[in-house]
Amino acid sequence: MRDWKKILAFEHTTAVRGTNYTCGLKYHLADYFQGKYLIENRKIPMSAAVRKARAFQFMLQNLPLTFSADQEFFGGAEIFKSNQLPAGVSEEEFSFTTSSAHLDYRRRNFTAGLDHTAVDFRTLVTEGLPGLMDRAAASHAQYGNPCTEAMRIIAEAVVEFFKRAAFSCRETHPDVSARLIRLTQEPPKTFADGLQLIWLTFVLVETDGRTHNGLARFDQYMYELYRNSSISREEALNLICHIWTKVEGLHETTNICIGGYTPQGEDAANELSVLCLEATKQVHSASTNLSARLHKKTSDKFLLDCIDLIASGIGFPAVFNDENNITMLTKLGIPIEDARDYALFGCVEPLIPGRQPAWSDGRFNMPESFLKAVMRLADFKSLDELLRVFEQEMLADMKRYVDQYNQELKNFSPEQYPDPLLSLFTRDCLARGLDINAGGAEFPRFHGIGMIGLATMTDGIAAIDKLLFREKKILPGQLVNALKNDFRDEEELRLMLLNCAPKYGNDQPETNSIAQWLVDLCAKTAQQYRTADGGFFLSCIASNVQNIGAGAKLGATPDGRHAGEPLSDAASPVGGRDRHGPTAFVNSIIAPDYTSQACTVVNMRFLPDFLKSEAGEHTMLTLLRRFVAGGGQEMQFNVTNNAVLKDAMKHPENYADLIVRVSGFSAFFNNLSKEIQQDIIKRTVHGQ
Repeated sequence: MRDWKKILAFEHTTAVRGTNYTCGLKYHLADYFQGKYLIENRKIPMSAAVRKARAFQFMLQNLPLTFSADQEFFGGAEIFKSNQLPAGVSEEEFSFTTSSAHLDYRRRNFTAGLDHTAVDFRTLVTEGLPGLMDRAAASHAQYGNPCTEAMRIIAEAVVEFFKRAAFSCRETHPDVSARLIRLTQEPPKTFADGLQLIWLTFVLVETDGRTHNGLARFDQYMYELYRNSSISREEALNLICHIWTKVEGLHETTNICIGGYTPQGEDAANELSVLCLEATKQVHSASTNLSARLHKKTSDKFLLDCIDLIASGIGFPAVFNDENNITMLTKLGIPIEDARDYALFGCVEPLIPGRQPAWSDGRFNMPESFLKAVMRLADFKSLDELLRVFEQEMLADMKRYVDQYNQELKNFSPEQYPDPLLSLFTRDCLARGLDINAGGAEFPRFHGIGMIGLATMTDGIAAIDKLLFREKKILPGQLVNALKNDFRDEEELRLMLLNCAPKYGNDQPETNSIAQWLVDLCAKTAQQYRTADGGFFLSCIASNVQNIGAGAKLGATPDGRHAGEPLSDAASPVGGRDRHGPTAFVNSIIAPDYTSQACTVVNMRFLPDFLKSEAGEHTMLTLLRRFVAGGGQEMQFNVTNNAVLKDAMKHPENYADLIVRVSGFSAFFNNLSKEIQQDIIKRTVHGQ
């Protein structure tokens, strides 16, 4: 067997140190060749869709092909990025050809649905490239429009690229060459052939300037090939490790989903799910963003296998509650059999894989809207009056957000910004003869609105309710002036807000009910609007790391937070304020109704030794069962202690392989900014 560890060692060298998600290969050759085609053919009349397809075809015909001796599967960052320019190309020509003037008009952006998606792997594995070619030809014969012509061109270009790749490695890798040729002639019949098909297709989607895409429900669409192949467990694990290693070479969040329900409502976890857990543990890459779907029928064995990987400290898998997420999707009109087939993309974003436009999202600073109401505190005689004005401020701010997004989306019309590549690989664009962004996809667009500051808001409302309205220990003007002046000369007041009011994360009825109300308000405020193309705005109690930047621009808040300090992390309690243990933590984060939220991020920390004990393992198993039964949506775990993290900040050279869970992703600790490192250290550590 070829050695994936040698490939992994090389892929580590291609990362830019001190940054997240950055491949250090200098030249984006795919951009160069597409730009070259666009420049050379700019005067030839053709539709935007066909022009884009021809540019993609030209790029695939000209990319220099490289293949390492130890590599098992063809494809990776090296086929479209390089530290060397093509022969005869100068730095000046490369810069000119790849400049935005030649590329922007044909490429959408993240806001308009460029990436954070997946192709329809299930259909691809079933039909293979020949089936894709036949459907593309039939679609163009039926509709004969620019969109179908462009999809047909790309289908042919992909098949020709597989042949070109096969020819390039026929001497050095005859087995891989034969595999590539087979895939141009028939659907995959072996596990290895299926892996090559889905991986090279994934990479070709990446060549078009897309990042943070997912491999979707890998353990489902690859399971029959695994079962039908004459392959040992060790051989299968080795092959998966080869794929995971090449994922690391992209140096970006690549979500891989395992477990969950089948479309028929049975437990979907299988042998391949467990192999994915093992491969993730062995490869130890921050890029393999493994997501485990859990539900009421999930076995203890699968949960314990997940806990074993969590205990390694890598931050994987994040866990998602099918009972909650499937309900959320069916509320939007998605049939339950299809909703059960959802996967996660980017960090935690849910889509029906290969059947929707790409995900997009933004951030909404709830405490900013709240402070507008708080500044009028003297006008209110009750908490209800304050909260009604806050709702009005939030609604006005949300309207501005929605209008801005919809205008941005309208700026990227499907006619001028077509996406024939994603359309080709998305159900039902070929059947409908339409672009993915023009009604071709089976289900509508999702745009997530990341609602920042849930716990900051909850703690602040609880403090105002108790100390100002009920106990009258604080006067409205006193609090407003203190917030305006960042508690200057009011430290006693700030400490009262911090220490004499309930705090979210401790399973207290007051804060749990406030969090419930806020989450309901987020859903109601977002879902009254639709995207310009008929999709859904969905609130998400998620912030990535933007809670830090949002807090830096915001004044002091009624929970006792100083101006400029980070806001609370996504749906988690404020770091250090959850003091009643892990059960109280989980009971708090499952209190809100998340069946109307697209996604959530909850970060929880444990000491490493705790999860290595039998008692700790049992506690974790109980917590996961409680999380599922109680209606939580997502949880993810850091298994670290502060002594190690603080030492890593002082001596990063001793912790090159230290991976931590940040938000909806994991990263090498050394690659994080000081502000993010400190935000992680502030989180409560359980298992003392």
